[in-house]
Parts: sequence; structure tokens; C-alpha cells
Amino acid sequence: MKLLSVPVLGAAAVLTAPALWAALTGELPVETAAVRYAVVAVLTWLALSALALVVGPPPAAEAAAGADGADGDGALAPTAVLPAVDPSTGV
Repeated sequence: MKLLSVPVLGAAAVLTAPALWAALTGELPVETAAVRYAVVAVLTWLALSALALVVGPPPAAEAAAGADGADGDGALAPTAVLPAVDPSTGV
């Protein structure tokens, strides 16, 4: 996860929204709100990076297509058709 990515910066903005709003209305110095945003952005980056490390990367697209029995167009490969009634017993 990159520090300057949309998920990191967006989550930091959501988490520091009260401080940013207070800075816009003049109740909090802008420098204080900026420092809070920077600290929360770094902490958010660390948390999301740790989560990505635990979860791991997504599987490759070509490996996933052949592993589930699909024939390339998204449909499953045909399987054997079993009769609904056993012809020898009639059940």
C-alpha cells in the first residue's frame, strides 16, 4: 500500500474530519489540523499495510480461470449427466 494512495488519504480525511472542520470554521489552528491529518495518514497507512500483509495479494487472473473448471468464457465445463430414474429398478 502506498502512502499517497486514495484509500489512505481518504480514510485519514474521514478520521480527522472533526479537526479539519474545526480548522475551516476557525475553532482550531490550521497547523494543528494539518499535523493531526499527517499523523493519522501515517497511522492509517501502517494499519492498511499491515492488513494487506495479513490478507495477501489477490490471486492472478489466469491462475483463477483454469482452477475452477471453467473453459475460458466463464461457463463451467460439462459434466456427466446422471439419469433421474434408475432404468433397472424403476426408482
